[in-house]
Formats: sequence, structure tokens, C-alpha cells
Amino acid sequence: MLRRVHLPLLTTGSIALPPAAAHHIRDVLRLGEGDAVELFDDSGNTSTASLKHVNPANVVVWVESIKPPAETSTVVIASAIPKGDRADWMIEKLAEVGVTRFIPVAAERSVTLPGGRNKIERWERIAVEAARQSRRIGTMSIAPLTSLAELIKSAGPDAWYMSTAPDAVPVLDLLKDPAKQRIALIGPEGGWTPAEIEQMGSAGFHGIALTASVLRVETAAVMAAGLMCLKPGRRP
Repeated sequence: MLRRVHLPLLTTGSIALPPAAAHHIRDVLRLGEGDAVELFDDSGNTSTASLKHVNPANVVVWVESIKPPAETSTVVIASAIPKGDRADWMIEKLAEVGVTRFIPVAAERSVTLPGGRNKIERWERIAVEAARQSRRIGTMSIAPLTSLAELIKSAGPDAWYMSTAPDAVPVLDLLKDPAKQRIALIGPEGGWTPAEIEQMGSAGFHGIALTASVLRVETAAVMAAGLMCLKPGRRP
């Protein structure tokens, strides 16, 4: 199995790898000139490329052709952020299962509000590494911190939000209908406020139930993502 190397954007011809990727290829994997690697970019393009130059100064690959990604559904997870390392774990697992985009949400009861660029860049690195390890198509993009009001304006009427209400629709009922784009919202551990639930309901969002138990933020996010990213033809 070929080693995978991430680039933000694939092009044909000679490409000098970024320093971190070059170090990994040359000093960790100890690959040499003529060896083949699999390149992939953020959009899901891939290529089997050969190492053209490997030396202490740089590593250059030769890309003959590029394979575009097959058409797939878009899966978006918009979630409140759990505390500490649980957030990093959530990002890693969402990226592994195939989520297209992650949106950190500022809800009324949120206890963690990651507004700095450093946090977003850390999550982007985690998402790229998860994509490399899991051999998924493309990488999961990370949006800046977004208020629920902003998200409601941009999400459209077919979004879902996780709910513990007795009348919440079982998630498997909604999965029966194929869709090109799915968006799921996960609230903070204190839950959505009545005002937020009213706002989402007024926007046409569906309240859905995952389990009979109350889940932690990261558990709910990964479970919802896993169901939404099920391989076509194998839905429940």
C-alpha cells in the first residue's frame, strides 16, 4: 500500500513537497528517488506520483495525471465544543469517518468558545493527519466559530439538530431519504435552550434522536457523523 502525502492542491508536473512532508518522506519513511507515493488534496483529487528528487534540500515529486473524486454527499457537523482534549478527539474521529466540513458553534450554554486562529490551525492539522491515516477522500475543512443565528441563516431548511425531546424523530427515519447534503447540529452538554429550539424549529430544522440515553457532545457528534457517512448501498 502506497504511503499517502497531503497537498492543499494537486497539479500536474513537478511539485516540491512542503518541508514537513519532505522530512517525513526522506527522514522517517526513508523513501528514495523512483519510489511511488499517493498524493491527495483537500478537494479529494488523488494521484500516484513518483519521487523525482530526494535530497537534504528538498523532495520533488512528479505528477503525471490527477484522478478527480467520485461524486459523494456532503456531510456537515456543526457542534458545540467539549472541554480540553475531548475536542481534539472529536475532530480526529469526525475526519476519519468522512465528514466534509466541521463548524464550531457558539450556543447560549456553551462553556468552550475557541475563537483563536491557533486552535483552528491545530484542528486543521489533526484533520489532515486523520485523512492520511484513514485513506479518506479529501480532508475535513474547519470553519471559524459561528453563532447559532449565523448558522441558521446559512444552513437551509433540511438541517437536523440533536434532541432529547420525546417527540424527536429517530435518526434512522431521516436516513431513509437520500440527500446530497446533510447538516447536523449538536448542542452543548447543558442542552439547547428553549429559545434556540424555537429558532431552529421556525427555520424548518428537524429535531432528531440518536439514543434513549443522554450523550456527551463528542459522542453525539461522532455517532451522528458515522450514520450520515454510511457507505451508499449500506444504509439501515
